[in-house]
Amino acid sequence: MISDMAIVAFDRSVLKVNQAILMTVIVIGYVVGLAYHPIAWALPVLAVMMLAAVASPSLNVPRLLYLRWLKPAGIVKPRVVQEDPAPHRFAQLVGGVFLAAASVFVITGLLLVAWVLAWIVAALAFLNFAFNICVGCIMYAQLVRIGLLPLSRQPAR
Repeated sequence: MISDMAIVAFDRSVLKVNQAILMTVIVIGYVVGLAYHPIAWALPVLAVMMLAAVASPSLNVPRLLYLRWLKPAGIVKPRVVQEDPAPHRFAQLVGGVFLAAASVFVITGLLLVAWVLAWIVAALAFLNFAFNICVGCIMYAQLVRIGLLPLSRQPAR
């Protein structure tokens, strides 16, 4: 079944930039939010950022930041590997859904629940950033294994 996967050149530095943005905004947002509750509205912004990136690479703000500024300036070096990007898109979708759920709790004023969901996303981003452990990718592989998801056959745009 491995041959059915869309193996393409994939720059993992885009993932690292995304994870760094998530962790930074969530941690700073939480700390600032202890005194200034409206900062929780950063969570819906992160949710839109994540879900837009899943919808289209042209809407992926961390990717654009990396390609237009960080990579040309040499701040972040490319880390290109040959792999299927679908598990990473799935992981990003899961994070986006968690942040969308957190957004609902921001809207309803249940900030504790919103921040718990956001901290889960931050913790998972940290695991991937620091140790290359992608829990969403593991979920994706298991869902493919049991037949709930098909293997990707389309390369990333």
